[in-house]
Amino acid sequence: MSTPVTSVTTASERALAGGQWLLGAAPSRQEARASWEENGSAWLRPGVLFGAITMPAGLVHAALGEGSPLECATALDVRLCGGPVFYGERGFGPEGGYTALVPASAAMMWSAPGATPHHHKALLEVPAPELVRPERTMSWWVVQLDGPGTLCEPALLAALVAQGYNALADAKAAAQDG
Repeated sequence: MSTPVTSVTTASERALAGGQWLLGAAPSRQEARASWEENGSAWLRPGVLFGAITMPAGLVHAALGEGSPLECATALDVRLCGGPVFYGERGFGPEGGYTALVPASAAMMWSAPGATPHHHKALLEVPAPELVRPERTMSWWVVQLDGPGTLCEPALLAALVAQGYNALADAKAAAQDG
């Protein structure tokens, strides 16, 4: 009788493996890896390995009832069942934005108002996998990449977007009535 083998992986090991997987979407793996090390972000091309949906920070904050990316981190993790999401300060004009990684097919068919699919032929600036706090870059993972192929469930993301969109519409209507 043999003893079962048990292996344990840490969050940093899963993030490292996820980062290697993400590099498959880089025009140049070597340049992207160097850019992550030097700048904290690299340009990747969504469309095959993953798709990307961008959302204004206000929409996400309205959906979750929180006022900042740090305050939203736990709620986003729970609502999206660990699907990876990063925040960037340069998202929507003066307002930052969140980007959720989804299956490529979901991004190509996305139609929920309030959030925008990132065009599959355009480059996307993605933070290094280990950046999970707003430290040295303008973008960082609010919900960390948890390994290769880990993506947001499109239905869960659509529900979050719809909740934020409706909350913003309600607030706008209340302001007009008041």
